Amino acid sequence: MTVHRQPTPPLAHLIQARMQELGCVTPEEFAQEADLSRLTVQSLLEGHDAMGLEYIPSLQALVNLSHALNRPAHELLYLLRPDALGCTVWNSN
Repeated sequence: MTVHRQPTPPLAHLIQARMQELGCVTPEEFAQEADLSRLTVQSLLEGHDAMGLEYIPSLQALVNLSHALNRPAHELLYLLRPDALGCTVWNSN
């Protein structure tokens, strides 16, 4: 029997690492720290929304997340969208 593993959503590892640094036990705690909704954080961790569709955060959510993760917003954008213009330049550094 073959088990198919879903790929890890692009920002999940960054969020989980930051949660540990902050001592956040639940996504709800991180959501408060990041000024995001619980559903936004859960969708970022899972890579999809409640309906199973790919989750793409709003610009404001991306900015809030960049502050919470202490990472530039463009870096998060490029992790979410590796085909975005400028990503190849960023990745070559």
